[in-house]
Amino acid sequence: MNKTDAFTHGQIRSKLWLCAELEKLNWSSDLTWIYGGWYGLTAFLLRSRDKFKVNRIHSYDIDPSCKAIAEMINDNWVCQSEVFRAHTLDCNLLLPTESDLIINTATEHFPSMTWWNNIPSGKRVVLQGNNMVHAGEEVTISTSLDNFKQRFSLSKYEYTGEIEFNYDTWGFTRYMVIGTK
Repeated sequence: MNKTDAFTHGQIRSKLWLCAELEKLNWSSDLTWIYGGWYGLTAFLLRSRDKFKVNRIHSYDIDPSCKAIAEMINDNWVCQSEVFRAHTLDCNLLLPTESDLIINTATEHFPSMTWWNNIPSGKRVVLQGNNMVHAGEEVTISTSLDNFKQRFSLSKYEYTGEIEFNYDTWGFTRYMVIGTK
């Protein structure tokens, strides 16, 4: 995985879109867990924009090389005792009883639904996925926003939407749902 991919137009625009829509909901969070947190950019943007009140963020990624980078990017909050923590862990092993918000912007990279099935009903979630085929990677793409909503059915939707990314020779659509499982 190329480390600079985390800073591409599609990655940053998608995370800014997440922040903007989450900020409109007048929600807050004591403890947010980010699944597939990669280098902690979602956490960085949420904290930097300072419009969505979140006391603590824990970022989980299975790739051990992500932790040090996520902590470097979020160093301002790592130094502030428990405001940000990065963990190397398979999200399929998490039982999110103590968190009040789960964010997963990489749903297509999870080959099983175990992580989703482990999230209890009533938990608030923000989920993103896309229809991009990744050469050489096992991914589970969604073919439309409706297909994405069928895969991740919520009891209450606060927001659903999609954005198109069109480049010179290729493009993709990213989907997002925010609500309560």
